[in-house]
Amino acid sequence: MNDGAFPTPSTTEETPATPGWVESSLDAILATLPYDSARLAPFRASYLDCLARCGRAADLDTEHDACRKGLLRALQDGLGLDAAGQRTLEQKLEKLELDISADL
Repeated sequence: MNDGAFPTPSTTEETPATPGWVESSLDAILATLPYDSARLAPFRASYLDCLARCGRAADLDTEHDACRKGLLRALQDGLGLDAAGQRTLEQKLEKLELDISADL
């Protein structure tokens, strides 16, 4: 179920431009999930779009948190990602978001 807080784009072309290392790091993280990349593509695009909308303000951690939780919720609702998979994915995404924050 999508409540609109985490919109799912229809194509990957809607993914905004982000530094290449972010996309490649996210791809490596998503490759650990038991789903093919075509099924993950709309979720990947939405997460990258969410990250691109995050500002550089003091609330960046809160914004990243919202992106991460939106992705986890969407994967649970859309693909049935189990609790163990969610915990592992959340840890990896938190690390990615820390790296993004450090790069700003």
